[in-house]
Amino acid sequence: MNSFASLVVLTVVLGPALRAQAIGSSVLRLSPERIPTNCKIIDGYFPVDIQTAILWDKTDLYKSLIPPPVAKSAQSFACDGDKGTVYSFQFGDEAKRKTAAAFIKPLLWGESGPTTEHPELVLEAVEILRIVSFRKTPKLLLAAIQSDALLSAAGPPKTESSDFSIPGHGSLRLKLPDAWRTQSRALAEPASVYLHSVPPNGDAFDIQVTAVWLDPEKLSRQTNDSLRSTAQHTADDLLPHSIEKTATIHDLRGPKSVGFYYALTDNNPGQGEFTYVTQGVFLTGEVLSTFTILHRTALSREADQAIQAFSAATYVK
Repeated sequence: MNSFASLVVLTVVLGPALRAQAIGSSVLRLSPERIPTNCKIIDGYFPVDIQTAILWDKTDLYKSLIPPPVAKSAQSFACDGDKGTVYSFQFGDEAKRKTAAAFIKPLLWGESGPTTEHPELVLEAVEILRIVSFRKTPKLLLAAIQSDALLSAAGPPKTESSDFSIPGHGSLRLKLPDAWRTQSRALAEPASVYLHSVPPNGDAFDIQVTAVWLDPEKLSRQTNDSLRSTAQHTADDLLPHSIEKTATIHDLRGPKSVGFYYALTDNNPGQGEFTYVTQGVFLTGEVLSTFTILHRTALSREADQAIQAFSAATYVK
């Protein structure tokens, strides 16, 4: 549930609009501090399919069909006894990456998407295409790769405690506990800010918030019913992976914020993964925010603190 919960949030808010500034080849490899505790870097390559091995070893064979990558890197991991490799290709720009992806996906899968026989995942972000080559991709590793892609796209981090700037559109004022380690990354298009909070020590929780400014037309479409529907939709997507058979949708209300959230329990957490997720959406002035709170105990003090902070959020122009 951990990686899937994060993916739902980013898809609902940013969707295909995620764009970014130029990114360097340094982001092709997962940074050491982002590697999950249940994974370790190992030597060698472990492609699931021969097509992946050929694409990596002899990329020039396809030079008439895909733009040549400007950089590439491979990083192999052992996670809970399973071995696999993440193959990363950086192209000259986003358009070239899209051209390459249109050829590479059917080359690997033989169909429109991954299959039992060809389970490798293809992840795309700005100029970079990644092939995650595992028989069963570790959920925490996938979450780390996706998070790195978003943070790299958004530029260098800043540490803040209260006002989180949205380029050209004021700030989301969100008071989180000072003891938490919180970083923010702003994105100009779409105008948004991504927040990530973790404990000062240990790994008791992991909180992610994506706040997006809405133009008047999009803002006019946000109602109590639409916000509740968004929360219900994301909950429904997670229920097949949850102990709960239905999701209880709770109100999130404050002087300037209105929204909804739910809490679910992973029915099969992997080693080191979070068992519980609290997730939702709230509207504050002209800013729509979605959040994911991953925690290890059902009654989480930090989850309660975060919900209270979201309820008390304000928008400052």
